[in-house]
Amino acid sequence: MAAKHFINDPTHLVNTALHALTLTNPSVALDVENKIVYRRPGHTSQVSIISGGGSGHEPSFGAFVGDGLLSAAVAGTIFASPSAEQIRKAVMSRVDGEKGILVTVMNYTGDVLNFGMAVEKAKAAGLQVEMLVVGDDVGVGRIKAGKVGRRGIAGTVLVHKISGALAATGASVEQVYKVAKLTADNIVSVGASLDHVHVPGRAPPDPSSDETLATEEIEIGMGIHNEPGSGRAKVDLPELVKRMLQQLLDWKDEDRAFLRVNSNEVVLLINNLGGLSVLELGGITAEVVDQLEKDYNIRPVRILAGTYMTSLNGLGFSISILNVVNTDIGGPSMIQLLDAPCEAVGWAAPIRKETWEAKSSQTRDGDASSGAEIKLTGLKLDPEVTKSALTEGLERLVAAEPDVTRFDTVVGDGDCGIGLKRGAEGMVDNSRTEIRVLENLIPLLGLS
Repeated sequence: MAAKHFINDPTHLVNTALHALTLTNPSVALDVENKIVYRRPGHTSQVSIISGGGSGHEPSFGAFVGDGLLSAAVAGTIFASPSAEQIRKAVMSRVDGEKGILVTVMNYTGDVLNFGMAVEKAKAAGLQVEMLVVGDDVGVGRIKAGKVGRRGIAGTVLVHKISGALAATGASVEQVYKVAKLTADNIVSVGASLDHVHVPGRAPPDPSSDETLATEEIEIGMGIHNEPGSGRAKVDLPELVKRMLQQLLDWKDEDRAFLRVNSNEVVLLINNLGGLSVLELGGITAEVVDQLEKDYNIRPVRILAGTYMTSLNGLGFSISILNVVNTDIGGPSMIQLLDAPCEAVGWAAPIRKETWEAKSSQTRDGDASSGAEIKLTGLKLDPEVTKSALTEGLERLVAAEPDVTRFDTVVGDGDCGIGLKRGAEGMVDNSRTEIRVLENLIPLLGLS
């Protein structure tokens, strides 16, 4: 667990992060007192969509405010719901209510209570407001979840994107609510993490407590506020992904069979919980896609991989699967709404609809030869002498690896020595490679 932060004051951290959104997107404004990020007035009237929750899940929710996505987002402190009064002000005074308002919130007790109270107050004041609670997490099954139901995690951003795109077309609040609920009802998600996260401003946990996972241990189904999942295990990535996909897709699992997936049209979202490198997230994405095709015959029509809903700097990821269904509203499909452009700094899906649907399989083959005629220099070269000299030089290069690594560690990143050593060893150990190198080197040098 990383307990070091550049900003240790949680109040200052949240406030400055919200302010930064107005710097990176000039179309949004900030109500500082109530921590409300909202679209500036001046755009065409449409159904307004409001969401929010505790901070610490960035880019959710503030960075999803913008044209084609959310109209406003209300932020609480880290991992804590905003107050009902904050939310009431967002609903009643920070968005356009002329065509109705949809409030979408994840299924957490504080959020449901506070957003619910604000919605009821807005309705009592005469506003047309609908509220949708999203619970897509299958990490905790029916038995353990009880009446509370499933938690909301990263699949929620797909609900936001699809409903936001529909609202931008001028659809009615009834249509926007219907499609948002249909989307929420067709999403399943599950996460996994290598460790819990540390909240800035709090004391680091006791290493021996349950808040810290043992070495090589993974929490399967961990929530986005450090909540426990279905269990802990010491598994490699392929086995971890296998277990996660089983929780998402095994219809025989009565405790978690929440959705029967249509393998013909599925959207896959691989979400970084905040602390994974882009490199590692790429490897995870490849593993998930491979197992989906191999074990379930599922080839997603859209694959989104990136940072959409975090748990601060959580060392984990989540998998969300959206079962694409007919919206029955006579307008754009779920996929068209997902592909629709938007202007929100947190949404990352730069691949155009036409590129996805082209399904190109073309590649470039052949070598890098320019085809130009080689001119001989007339110089003579003894292959055996050259081979002997080259082999001796390569062996000296292998022996020099510690010194090269030491020097490169001082001035660089320390990888030069091992890179040279591996290349040299590959040539020394394979005489055929050496011969091919010599045969190719001689004409390139213009020798005979």
